[in-house]
Amino acid sequence: MAKQHTLEPGFPPALIAAAVSRHAMIGRGARLGVAVSGGADSVCLLVALAGLAGQFGWELTVLHLNHGLRGADADADAAFVAGLAARLGLFCCIQTRVIEPGPDWENRARRARLEFFSDQMKSLPLDRVATGHTLDDQAETVLLRLLRGAAPESLCGILPVTQDGLIRPMLDVTHDGARDWLTRQGIAWREDASN
Repeated sequence: MAKQHTLEPGFPPALIAAAVSRHAMIGRGARLGVAVSGGADSVCLLVALAGLAGQFGWELTVLHLNHGLRGADADADAAFVAGLAARLGLFCCIQTRVIEPGPDWENRARRARLEFFSDQMKSLPLDRVATGHTLDDQAETVLLRLLRGAAPESLCGILPVTQDGLIRPMLDVTHDGARDWLTRQGIAWREDASN
């Protein structure tokens, strides 16, 4: 069972709860998919949402997509995510959709994830899918768009809520903040050596 976390200002659960409220991301009693790779950001998101779920009546489902790109490490990530979901008492949906290495593999992997999320929203069904994009990802996205010569109106970055049902409750949380909070909670995560 997930423990309730005190909402200490500046810590991920408080920042996530504030973002959910500010952007009206998730209604009471919503069925929410949580995309979990096994990395610190997504583990932080899952544990924080699990701690908040009772307060808001959310029903969480863990979603993990194995791209098959990292062999045994990717399989270990999937096993880690399944174990974490089980410890939290949550249903976990794991699928493998192999992405062949080569040019543009990152975009193909992203499209596969979005398709997976869309499929699960329809089949389970889910009201929303939360991803672990952080403040660091937001800054990186804006910088990459700027370097590619995007027009000023295209520099908005990652949206907190999308039309297709994705939400990003961690856009006020940094990678380091997520790792620090998990360390304080004694919660492990997986490191992706290819990242």
